[in-house]
Amino acid sequence: MKTLQKKYDVVVIGGGPGGIPAAIAASRNGAKVLLVEKNNCLGGNLTLGLPLLGYLDMDGKPVTAGFAQELVDALKERNACTEHIFCPNHNSVTLYDHEIFKVVAFEKCIEAGVDILLHTQILDANVDNGRLKSVTLFGKANRIEVEAKVFIDATGDGDLGYLSGARYSMGQKDTGILQPPTVMFTLGNVDTDKTIDFVATDPEQMRFCDTIDTDINKYNAEYFRNNPYHVFVSLRKLFLELKAKGELPVDRDTLIYIKSLIPGEVHMNCTRHLGIDGSNVQDLTRAEIEGHLQIPKLVETLKKHVPGFENCYITKIYSNIGVRETRRFAGITEVTENNIMNGEVPEDTVALGAYIIDIHDGEGGGTIVKHIKPYGIPYGCLVSKDIDNLMFSGRCISMDAVVMSSARVMPTCMAIGDAAGVGAALAVKHDILPGEVDVNEARAVLRKANAILDPAV
Repeated sequence: MKTLQKKYDVVVIGGGPGGIPAAIAASRNGAKVLLVEKNNCLGGNLTLGLPLLGYLDMDGKPVTAGFAQELVDALKERNACTEHIFCPNHNSVTLYDHEIFKVVAFEKCIEAGVDILLHTQILDANVDNGRLKSVTLFGKANRIEVEAKVFIDATGDGDLGYLSGARYSMGQKDTGILQPPTVMFTLGNVDTDKTIDFVATDPEQMRFCDTIDTDINKYNAEYFRNNPYHVFVSLRKLFLELKAKGELPVDRDTLIYIKSLIPGEVHMNCTRHLGIDGSNVQDLTRAEIEGHLQIPKLVETLKKHVPGFENCYITKIYSNIGVRETRRFAGITEVTENNIMNGEVPEDTVALGAYIIDIHDGEGGGTIVKHIKPYGIPYGCLVSKDIDNLMFSGRCISMDAVVMSSARVMPTCMAIGDAAGVGAALAVKHDILPGEVDVNEARAVLRKANAILDPAV
């Protein structure tokens, strides 16, 4: 097999929420950039029917802008996105057209001068004396070796970091248990008004976990009626009753639907697959099959027991499973649970997070939910401790498992991507390593691109 040779300043592996902004930011700041994506389009989890959560903090103040806001503005121009809607549970909810997003993602990358390679995965990494020299890519019987000055791992699972031999951690502290993944699907002909009327008659349906600190007097039927574009997490009482009777075909205790922009349509975040390591292809295969088999059974249960779902039908099962948690890599700095619980925003902050702590039980129990103040993500969390010219973007950066449960949401991953791309471009510009970049210069560049680096007072 012939191996093609290519050379770039920056190579970004993974074209999802962490990869798209990283590639665009690096290119806009003067680097020659290649963005590599395994699927037929850009977006990753941005294409799975999920909402954008956490543009705002728990007080309704903005914490994420930059490319993440640029994306929303572009979608709104096409009537393909809502405003940032305050939510007592999720801080904020922003719903959008996932198909139009795919078009916008291509347009933004092309406008920025990013080279895109689809249907391509990383096969190997060539590391010499602690520095990543090149990566070997593979797609459609083509082998491509690409050299670069800086590499950014935006695969979510840290595939490039793993192949490079960088150190990583997985799972919850002391147990190593991973949050379970979900196969997303969409239903049509759902009357959510009837569902909301049902929970209005029994407010305890809204108490969706034992650790909840959301005021159920605010996250209730009235909230849903006043905000027709919402994310509904409820029916725990009903689901536990069905579970006790053996009538619930999934290992979870709540129903989650995300309103679509299309009337009568909802995106469903309801399957659950325990004991799955999303970085293991055999586990992923098992979970994908489980999800597809769970969905028809779950839909029949919903039609039988949940008002508003009596006449629903499946319109789509998404082609990639949604993975919540896998590898987290050692960086120059690490963000810890204590840091975010104290709302720390260090001087080298390059992105903010503020989404709730949101840990789905990997053993089939409920979900741990807790609201937090805005916190800073330092530049060093994006820079590998082991490989000199390797950076991370998205949920595989240097943080503990509790922080990851908050920072994994897509707007935060996009803010991290902005910072990774700027850091990589500055390293190329000054002919230095990513860890040698002047963080103050990076912060100045990010601010010019409308990034938010300080919480609103």
